[in-house]
Amino acid sequence: MEYVIIAFRSRAHTVRYAEFLRKNGAYCQIINTPKEAGVGCGLSVRVSANDFAAAKRAAAITAYSSFAGFFLVKTVGGRRVVKSI
Repeated sequence: MEYVIIAFRSRAHTVRYAEFLRKNGAYCQIINTPKEAGVGCGLSVRVSANDFAAAKRAAAITAYSSFAGFFLVKTVGGRRVVKSI
C-alpha cells in the first residue's frame, strides 16, 4: 500500500486544505501524522499516490504558511516507511 500525506503545522490549515481538496473533487482523508514524518500538528491529509499532482497544485493555490511538506508512505517488509517528497 502506498499513499501520500500532506502535513501542516496547524490543525486549522489541515482541515481547510482537506475541505479545499474535497470541494475540487478530490478524495482525501484527515489522518494522524505518522510519527516517522517527524513534523506537523499531529494531523495530515492523506491522498492516493495517483492524486499527488493534484494535491501539489492545491497546496500551491492555498499557500498556507504552516505547510510542512509532502511525504510518501509505503509498507516495506511489514514496516511503514515515510519519505519526504
